[in-house]
Amino acid sequence: MRSQTLLPMSITVFLSVFTYYLLSTWTSLSENKSMAAGVLVAILCSGILKRISDRKHNDSNQN
Repeated sequence: MRSQTLLPMSITVFLSVFTYYLLSTWTSLSENKSMAAGVLVAILCSGILKRISDRKHNDSNQN
């Protein structure tokens, strides 16, 4: 059985950690603000990927 959530979860975690890393190392932003930005990216990414997943699921049910 193949997991339906592994790829979206992996993308979300990667983008969140990547955002935190970039903001905390390449800018003068504090670590707390960088972490908050990473969390916001994770929330947005997860919402977008959920909508895409729901749209694909609904399209396959209509056919």
